[in-house]
Amino acid sequence: MSVQPVRDVLAPLMRAGEVATCGVVEFEMLYSARGARDLAALRSEMALALDSVPMMQADFDRAIEVMESLAERSQHRSAKLPDLLIAAAAEREGLIVLHYDEDFDRIAAVTGQVMQWVAPRGSV
Repeated sequence: MSVQPVRDVLAPLMRAGEVATCGVVEFEMLYSARGARDLAALRSEMALALDSVPMMQADFDRAIEVMESLAERSQHRSAKLPDLLIAAAAEREGLIVLHYDEDFDRIAAVTGQVMQWVAPRGSV
């Protein structure tokens, strides 16, 4: 799997300070660490390179509201819980979700949020 197309999109945005993260994304990124040193280095790099949007109770409440709306369409299991939380935090902050996960398309169909694929689906 080549991540170069993702780097090509993210690098200029990060240099411009236009990328933020949240605790849920940080957990997902740290999960891929190969060990304690790698985890510590990755955590340090993220702290230096990315602003962090705090998670709030309102984000959990909104994620449940969106899940309820998805349930009305029989799609409540079609979006992973972390993705619902990420989308809720981004919505609260008025941020675009840059992603590579079709769950965000289903969430956007309910919320009307702006979501953008970081690379075309199936390309990385």
